[in-house]
Order: sequence, then C-alpha cells, then structure tokens
Amino acid sequence: MITTRRPIRRRTGRPARGALPAVVLAAALVGGLAGCGTDAPPAPGPAAASTGAGTTSAPAPSTAGRSNPAAAPAQIVPERTDVAYVDDGTTEHRLDLFVPADRGPGPFPVVVWVHGGGWKGGDKSDIGLEDIQMSQTKKLLLDRGYAVAAPNYRLIPNTRFPEPMQDVAAAVRHLRAHAGEYGLDAGRFALMGDSAGAHLAAMTALTPGRADLQGTLGTTGVDASVKAFVGFYGLYDLRTRTEDQKNVCGGGKPGAESSHGRLIGADPDSPEGEKVAATASPVTYVGPATPPVLLFSGKEDCTAPYPQAEGFKAALDRAGVANELTLIDKPHADPQFFADPALQEQLVRFLDAHVKR
Repeated sequence: MITTRRPIRRRTGRPARGALPAVVLAAALVGGLAGCGTDAPPAPGPAAASTGAGTTSAPAPSTAGRSNPAAAPAQIVPERTDVAYVDDGTTEHRLDLFVPADRGPGPFPVVVWVHGGGWKGGDKSDIGLEDIQMSQTKKLLLDRGYAVAAPNYRLIPNTRFPEPMQDVAAAVRHLRAHAGEYGLDAGRFALMGDSAGAHLAAMTALTPGRADLQGTLGTTGVDASVKAFVGFYGLYDLRTRTEDQKNVCGGGKPGAESSHGRLIGADPDSPEGEKVAATASPVTYVGPATPPVLLFSGKEDCTAPYPQAEGFKAALDRAGVANELTLIDKPHADPQFFADPALQEQLVRFLDAHVKR
C-alpha cells in the first residue's frame, strides 16, 4: 500500500564518520551501488577498504525461518560496542549491539541497522543521533523487545562495490552464528537502513544465496538470511537515479563522479556502466523469495528521489512480495521519518507481523 503523510518537522543535517585508514582493496565482483551522498540540487518548495582476514566456521548454522529459543545466554549484556565481526583489527569491521535490558533472558528478535552517509561517511553510532531523531527508533525498538545491531562497513574512496555489502552480510552472519552468546534469536532477523545504508541493507536482504555478492568474510557456515527489510529514503535502482533526480528536482550530479558512480567505478549513465549499475541494484534481485519490505520515502528528496521507492514497490508487487510504501512531504533524512508516532507504529506493526511472530 502507499500512504502519504503531511510534514511535521524540518530537516537537520547529520555528521559523517571521520576519515578512515587506507586499506588494500581485494579483487571483487564489479558492481555498482547508488550512494546516497550529496549529488543533489536544493529541494523544491519551502523545505528545502581491504578484504578482511580470517574466516571462521559458524558453530551452529540455522535457517532464517526457524526460531532458536534454546540459545539464550546465562546473562544478558545490554550493550556491547566495537564487537569485531571480522577478525582483521579494522574499525570498519566492528559493530555495536544493544539488547533489551528489562525483558528477561531472550532470545530476542534482531534489527540490524545500516547507517547512511553516501558510502563515504557515517558511522555505526549514527543509530543514536538526536539531530534527526534516529535515536527515537533505537529506543522504540528496544522498548518493543527487539535487539538492535549497528555495523560499520568500508567506505569510498577506499572500497568499491560489492565490498560494503559484503561487510554488512558478514555482520549478519556473525550475529546469527553467535546468537546464543548474545541472547539473540537466529531465526528472527530484519535488515534496516537509511539512505546509502538502505541500499546496502536491501542488497544484502535480497541476495542471501549469492556468494559472489555476499562474499566469505568472517564467519561462514551460516548465511545472512533475514525475514524482512525496512528502507528509509534509499536507492534501489542505480540505473535510473540520475533521471529520477532530473524529474523530481531538475537534476543531480551524473556520471562517474556521482556517489553511486564512484562506488561502482563506472559511469552509471553509460551503456557499459548501466550493466554494472544493474548488478548493484536491489530491484534486479526481486523475486518470489524476497522477504517482506517496508519503504519510507520523501516527496521532496533530491538525493534519493521517491520514484526509486515507487519503482522498487512496483517490482515487489509484480513478484507477489508483501510490501508497504509510505511517502511524506519532506526532504532527505528529515526528522519526521523517525519522530512521527504514526510512522513509528507502522514500523513496529510491520516488524511484529513479519519478524517477531
């Protein structure tokens, strides 16, 4: 369904992650990812890396569709920071994990939140940001009985697709493999993200059987399957981003120097680059096995124009995949996405129906 809501807040900016150490890029599948960066003109209207070392074998693989209630730990640790999900000593391969502190020993369903930042910035700590009220989403999920995990991943210019999504997949595999230790339910995971993170989360959620895309970093023997995906103002078809920006806002930065062009290492608007962009587009992988999807997008967004979400929804509808799309009259990363009580309740209802049940 498509729901349209009226604006209640103004947009504020958000800090990016600081510069990261240079890394040695591994040979990787050539593909492209739409970076939700700053490749956008002003909004209309008044509102304006290295492949990780060591691979470890998962102690107890499980399927995403099966709950594992026997995996509860002896004692819940409400907050773990800088957990290494790949044993290579880099900050890019760390995650933070938050578990409900007052709801017993678990095991808890899990939402893995992937931060945005144009694939060149942002940090796992963004889940606690108050300037755009993202911290409300973290608190909401914990209050409703969900664990929340937030991974870092490699950033451009020190990486290229598919490495960032391989990092996200490695984080999910680590959490599923260590679910018993952390008090998590390995069979009840969702992926969620904003902006560039929504794209990475969608790519990971839609390709659990594609080793060429998901990679083999860190823990193996368990996959990155999830039961649902939630995207806030994301990019889902890199082939059409430039055209969508032109239609909604009069244009953006095209070509190889756009954020998604830099990520795929090609001009996504050229015939050759279009093929690479298709490989890195979530819409390419929609099919009957795609997990349920919830999308939020802004009608004044010039960075990730709302036709991206509409096109993704159309593909999901054709495949018979359960999905919802809510549009609001706001720009990219507006606080309303996280502060509007109606949107908060929609998020929880969706997760309860498709993940917690």
